[in-house]
Amino acid sequence: MAALRRPLLAASWVTGASALSAAGRTGSMTETLQGTGARASTRQTPEELGMVEGVAEAGEFAASAFSESYCLDIGAKGFPIPVFKMMQAAKWDVGVYFEKLEALGYADDALQVSGPQEAMLQSNCMQEGRQSRTKHIFVGDSQMMALRNALHRLNGCPEIWWRNTTRDHQDLLASMKAGKRVRASNGRFHARTEQAPDGPLPAGCKEDGIASFIFWDAWLDREIPLQEIQNEIELLGVEPAKGDTVVVWIGSNSISGSGRTSVLRNTIDKLIALGVKMVWDSPTYIDDALMAATTAKDFGTDSRTGIPITYTAIAQRKVRGEIGSNQYKSEKAFLAGGVEIPMTKRWQLTNRYRGLQCDGIHSDMRARDPLYYDLPCPKGPETYGRSSHCNWVEPFDGRMRESCPQAVGLDDLVLQSGLFAMCAAHESPFCYAYTERIR
Repeated sequence: MAALRRPLLAASWVTGASALSAAGRTGSMTETLQGTGARASTRQTPEELGMVEGVAEAGEFAASAFSESYCLDIGAKGFPIPVFKMMQAAKWDVGVYFEKLEALGYADDALQVSGPQEAMLQSNCMQEGRQSRTKHIFVGDSQMMALRNALHRLNGCPEIWWRNTTRDHQDLLASMKAGKRVRASNGRFHARTEQAPDGPLPAGCKEDGIASFIFWDAWLDREIPLQEIQNEIELLGVEPAKGDTVVVWIGSNSISGSGRTSVLRNTIDKLIALGVKMVWDSPTYIDDALMAATTAKDFGTDSRTGIPITYTAIAQRKVRGEIGSNQYKSEKAFLAGGVEIPMTKRWQLTNRYRGLQCDGIHSDMRARDPLYYDLPCPKGPETYGRSSHCNWVEPFDGRMRESCPQAVGLDDLVLQSGLFAMCAAHESPFCYAYTERIR
């Protein structure tokens, strides 16, 4: 780790930061960025982005085109949403809350990324040579699967979500009710996903635009699934040691606050040894008001304040650091120690755009594993909020998933923040840049 303790990363992690200059840039009119697959074939090599080799200093860059008027944002305005006050007005009926959001303009079509097309980095921006291949592997929980699908959207490829969940769910429940031994690591389940879509790919979607996903529950196992990552690299037929670019996006929102920093350090060491590029996914902002309003647990309402008792319990656990993976404290302290790694701004973005998390965590409910909606823990009943075996101690009321908005633009911004951390670390093309100071 000592070798990493420098102001900026060496070329093995970040080739440099972009010298994207205003020269030659046209068409900066703000527009909604949908259907980006048409641009996916446009190569953005480090050379074309003006990157320099080695450790780059900020003074080496040309004048940047990025500013508050040249940035990526979400189309809808008025963030952060005053969730708690709106919940009080809705008498903690989350259906009423979502209806009010839509009426205020926070509809699906307004929750897409907006901004100049030129500010969007492509998924091959970190490619080291024109002849090399670039493959992305996403490792982690549901947030990482949502990020993997954001990369597919960027490349005009089909999104892939949990599959066979209804059958899996029914089979698991039937086995448990029959008293059969259910094979699951320490009682934890997750639904399966496809690694690649079946059938012919749509126009504009190429093989290198499709990413792999490896499930990792870091609350249960702090060791990254190194062997699975190695196996996937071999299966994809890429060779980092021979010039191919393999990017491992890794993170888990469910890591105990006390262990998050050690997991991060261990992950860096293991992936450096593997010879791949890494992007660490910072934790999401957990909205305790939305979580309390959408949970299937109901402990009644405080007669004096009118606030659900579940909200008070969740808020206290959040303060104590029992949920939220220590929020952003571990990452902030890590970066303050002089180690700089490519990292998404999920924390800053979800903090800025809070109020869209359908269950208090996910901005796109398709990312949440349906097996966790109401599946009982196979190890037996767990005390609410103090699970030892099963991590779905905040059960989501599945009836709500149809009414909450799909804020896919938020995941698209998280993806872009990771790409910029790798390819243009000194640029700030996001309107939310000031949100480092939010909470």
